[in-house]
Parts: sequence; C-alpha cells; structure tokens
Amino acid sequence: MLHEVIEVFDTERVRQCSNCRVVITGRPNKIFCSTNCRKHYSEPQRNSFYSPTKRRENLEFFDRALRLAEVLYQTPPNQRLGFMKDLIDYARMGDDCELRNILCNPMLLRPNPYTQRFLFHRRPRAYCTISQAASNYCKRFWRANIQDVVFFKVSDPETGEC
Repeated sequence: MLHEVIEVFDTERVRQCSNCRVVITGRPNKIFCSTNCRKHYSEPQRNSFYSPTKRRENLEFFDRALRLAEVLYQTPPNQRLGFMKDLIDYARMGDDCELRNILCNPMLLRPNPYTQRFLFHRRPRAYCTISQAASNYCKRFWRANIQDVVFFKVSDPETGEC
C-alpha cells in the first residue's frame, strides 16, 4: 500500500523550467518550457557585474558624460547656451552615436539624486547631468524632448532660435 502511494507521488511531481520556473508539461525529460527559455539559459549575462568588458564600456560611457558636464559648467554662463546648441547640433549630425546615447540615456536623464550622485558633476544635486541640461535646452527652444530632437522627429523651431 505504501509503495503505491510513493509511485503516485513520483508520477505527479511538479517539474519547473530551469530558466523561468514555470510548470512544465509534456515529456518526462523536458527541462525548459520553451525554446526561448533554453536559449536564454545558455546565454552568458552581459552586464557589468559579470563582464569586465561591459564594465569598462560603462565606465568609459559615464566618464565621457561627466567630462561633458564638466566642460559645460566650466564654460562661462553667458556662453552655455551656445555650447549646448553646438553639442546638440553635433549629436544631430549622426557622426557620434555615443554622444546621442549619452544625451538620451534614461539613467542620465532621471538619476536618483541620493543613490546615483556619481552621475552628477562635482557630486551635489544642484548640478544637472549633461543629459538633463540638454533636455532642458530642448524643452525650452524646441518644446520637445531630447530624443525627438536628436533623432529628427521634430523640425527646427520656427523662429530659428536655438
């Protein structure tokens, strides 16, 4: 009698996908719920915790954003609008894709001022990131967000002021 209960329990054992933990039905030796789960399980994770290459790329990316912010804040206040105009025009030309990515990066556009102080020039929250400064410039003159301006989704202002 006990042997029969153990057999019933073994046959009704719930199997879960090794990747997403969804209940698997079908063949008794099936490990993954779908082909996509099998592929994602075998792919190495590409983030800065696991990959030294990605860590270096991220450091270079955020270092360039900090250097651009430093140049912005070292420019005299009466010349900063001209600097922003030149920076956005250069990004719009499309020769520098990394600059476009810096200006449109969500982490740089909306950083947490308490936990991500490393993104701000000189670390205080009084300064903007370069992406925030470019976004403010675009909202003021184009009345559009930075992504739309950089990727030509909006036309130049009617007044010609930039």
